Amino acid sequence: MFFFKSFPDGCQLDDCDYLVVEWSDMRTNDQNSDEDFQIILYNRNDTPTGDNEFKMQYKTFNNTSSGYYPEGDRPDHGCYSTIGIENKFGNKGMQYTYNNEYPPGATRLTNGSALFVTTQSPFIFYGDLNNDELLNVLDIVLLLAMILDQTEPDYIGDMNQDDVLNILDVVILVSNILEN
Repeated sequence: MFFFKSFPDGCQLDDCDYLVVEWSDMRTNDQNSDEDFQIILYNRNDTPTGDNEFKMQYKTFNNTSSGYYPEGDRPDHGCYSTIGIENKFGNKGMQYTYNNEYPPGATRLTNGSALFVTTQSPFIFYGDLNNDELLNVLDIVLLLAMILDQTEPDYIGDMNQDDVLNILDVVILVSNILEN
């Protein structure tokens, strides 16, 4: 059963923070296994590309259909779940898993797992405390304020990643700025 979940707090489409679309009590073709999942579409305008983010989450993920591929004939149904996204033309996309095969480094989907899709960089730019994608004197000022407990500490200022913000982090940050 597919159903549209209502907007949070009764908001309208243009002013909502997110929208949830849910598939509940879906059944696999092969073993009639239960599948429950949803996609959460976030309404954000602060991503680097201006694209919105979304999360695909799986309450129940059985992935039990192995498919049937008769030789020289069309399959009865596909093998397992295909997880990914594609454009409306079906000619560009991003695939996470197909035929129960995962790329190296990908986590297997299980009950309670989720995939978050964003254009935000997964890389941490240590030292960029004001998030302007530059290392400069403003970052040094912010790091000093954190060390002196004048502002909330941020792990991005921990230049040597020793879990302590101190003058050594300032020295490393200054060194990195001078190298560029």
